[in-house]
Amino acid sequence: MQIIQNGIKLHSELDHFFDEIQINSGTVHHLQQEKAKVNYLDWSFVPQYEDNAYVVKRDWRKLTAKEINALTASSNRNYYNTIYMGDISDELKQIFDDLKFKECLRPEDVKECMKRDHDLTLKLSNTMQNYLSSFANGKPFHFHFIGANLPNIDMVAADTYSLPEGYREEDKKCMGIHNDGAELRSVHQTYKSGNRFTINLGNETRYFLYVNLSLTQAFNMLKEKLGVSVEQVDLYNISKLFFKYFPDYPVIKIPQKPYQYYIAATDHCFHDGSTYGMTTLDVLMIYFGKFQY
Repeated sequence: MQIIQNGIKLHSELDHFFDEIQINSGTVHHLQQEKAKVNYLDWSFVPQYEDNAYVVKRDWRKLTAKEINALTASSNRNYYNTIYMGDISDELKQIFDDLKFKECLRPEDVKECMKRDHDLTLKLSNTMQNYLSSFANGKPFHFHFIGANLPNIDMVAADTYSLPEGYREEDKKCMGIHNDGAELRSVHQTYKSGNRFTINLGNETRYFLYVNLSLTQAFNMLKEKLGVSVEQVDLYNISKLFFKYFPDYPVIKIPQKPYQYYIAATDHCFHDGSTYGMTTLDVLMIYFGKFQY
């Protein structure tokens, strides 16, 4: 199956950006593919997945010239129709280095870095505010999250809000490729929800996976195939329906190197993060806004 030409596109000023992006032949139900095992420090387990989770196939290849053309953003890019990639500023890199996030071994170590030096953490907050203002379109934005994922997980996103306090990493159930629901809207209004600015604070390249369809485009494909109405499809079931009936729609894999950011409207597209192949902790920081450049 070919990716559509008028879907969610990519924009970056990084050298050789499209040379490092890969594409596959789609998704499979998580029970149909052997899962990567976490062997890290004193953890040794195979991650659990939600019952209806779909995961990406591993048959990655380079993009063709036609696919690069389909994914290259135009001057009409905005905060919801384009995913952006780039390097953070040298000033921010130095502050993150001084806070020693790269020395974190366990997820709980990350917040300890923030507590260790109050003045440096305040400097980070102020520097982030100034830095992100140039991406923010004059719109409000806010800090959302700092935390970590274990290495060598195919698809990292999991609903931790439903877990009891003191849960273990082994208790998480990964969602598989999904759309977020930061703001509860209909599938036709998710573009209004804004996007996220996510920075890789770890030691290794992590991966951002996405399908180049907006939720509206995915809904229209389901409507044409199944005759479903907008009342039958919502933010909770659209990903499961889509990947059940369109498992051959390709997924795009974007490397995110240390101190690089991605900007993506994750309420508006199917996506996930991946630490597959990593051997160290995946540390990341996220802001919400309506960012672009």
